[in-house]
Amino acid sequence: MANGDFLVGTVDGNLICMGAYRKVDEITAEIKRIRVKTEFQGRGYGSQILAALEKSAEYRGYTRLILDTTSRQIPAQKLFLKNNYIEFSRRKYDEMELIYYCKILKNN
Repeated sequence: MANGDFLVGTVDGNLICMGAYRKVDEITAEIKRIRVKTEFQGRGYGSQILAALEKSAEYRGYTRLILDTTSRQIPAQKLFLKNNYIEFSRRKYDEMELIYYCKILKNN
């Protein structure tokens, strides 16, 4: 992907986690689809995928990352806060509350 990246993590040849990002504008990328297979959650794979996505985005010249999750996704919220993402907005979407986060990356 020229303006983003899609990464997967495997254990013994089995897909256990994934994540991606896409271009929003010249300095901003949006993290999408971070997933860890249920039986592998809580072992640091989410943090590893997130760190690899951040490194890839920084390499491509992005200086700001944004992402969202829902208020029901407590493990995701904890992951993003632990990795220095700052909540900047909330809004209702149907019955869900969406939470938006941002992180400024180091300058290249």
